[in-house]
Formats: sequence, C-alpha cells, structure tokens
Amino acid sequence: MTKERLERLRAAAAKLLAWASLAMIVCFGAAASTITLKAPPPVDPANPVRIALRPLDFIPQLRRTAVIEQNDGTAEAVHGLLSEHRCLAQVMYYEARGEGEQGERAVAEVVFDRLAQGSHGDTLCDVVFEGAGKTFCQFTFACDGSMRKAREPEAWRAAQVLAARLMVGELSQLNGIRGATNYHATYVHPYWAQRFEKIAKIGNHIFYKAKTLASPPG
Repeated sequence: MTKERLERLRAAAAKLLAWASLAMIVCFGAAASTITLKAPPPVDPANPVRIALRPLDFIPQLRRTAVIEQNDGTAEAVHGLLSEHRCLAQVMYYEARGEGEQGERAVAEVVFDRLAQGSHGDTLCDVVFEGAGKTFCQFTFACDGSMRKAREPEAWRAAQVLAARLMVGELSQLNGIRGATNYHATYVHPYWAQRFEKIAKIGNHIFYKAKTLASPPG
C-alpha cells in the first residue's frame, strides 16, 4: 500500500467522519449533535493498516442521495470503508466469537498483518475472502457455509463494535502476536505449521509468523 493511497484513505475517512456526524443528527435528532467525533489521527506509513474510521450501523440504511453527494466520490468512499468494517467484523465473529475479545482481536491482527504483507490483497475484504469461490479459502468461514446460518445478535454486535475500535486505533496490538499471518485450531495439525514460527496460543487457536534467520528450528 503506497503512501499516496494512505493519504487518499485518510481523506476519505475524514469525509466519513463529517457525514457520520450529519447522519447522526438526521437520524437521532438535535441531541446527537452533542456527540463529538475525533478527527482521524495522522497516518503512519510504517503501520498503514489502521484506517481512521468510525463505522455506524445505520449509514448503509440511508438512501445515498439523502445526505451524501454522488458527484464528489464521497458516497463510494463511505460505502467502501463500511464494507471494510463489515468484512473485519465477519472474520472475527465467525472465526473466534467463542474466544472472547482477545481471541477476536488475535484473528483481526492476522488480517491486518496479511494486508501489510501486500500479497493477500489490497483491502481488508480482499484478505478476508481470499480464495472464496475458488479451490481453497484462507479463512474457513468464507467457504464452509457459516454465513448462511443466523447470527447471534449480541455476539455479532460485539464483533462490530470491536472491529470499529480496532480500525480507529483505539486498541493497540496484542502483546506477543505482532507479525502473525497464520493460525489454526488447537485440535488440528496442518502440514504448513512447521514452516512457520509458533508465537502464541490464544483461546483455541495457535498463531504463527514467518520464520526469520534468528528463529529456532521448528
């Protein structure tokens, strides 16, 4: 992801915050106008995966022509960023909803680290649904029919909130899991595990990162 793209994302996020504030006033009345939305933090090119974004569930339900101008690219940016938020919430919910907040955050870190690698796609959704519709999905839920089942409302809402907090940088990276790009359930033994360095066990998942020259033999 280039610096120019990061700047475009930051500009789009700033627009999103402005439109979100207006949408809150439109949807919830004047009382909502007292809510303060923070300006997006500066983008660090060395850590590009935190998108300054505060997604709101009700925005996709609005008619695009109601509060968002079509001719300046804002609508596309808003709905694109909301899609990113949804994809992150989906992977955390379906892969780790029984693992608590730490387990869901760990799965999210894998998505962020894969995005930073640059070889798994250009967006969070690209990373999450890599391989979907082909021969092999990188994240099991994308291919095993999980999304056809009814979601647990409270767990889904919690995943959405957690995804938003991660994307605005409210939560820092989990200790001991930096660089994780792969994981598997504790009850399986995938063939690829020996090629990576095991770095953490969180809930029922074991997490790995690429081996370095200093890494011990696996």
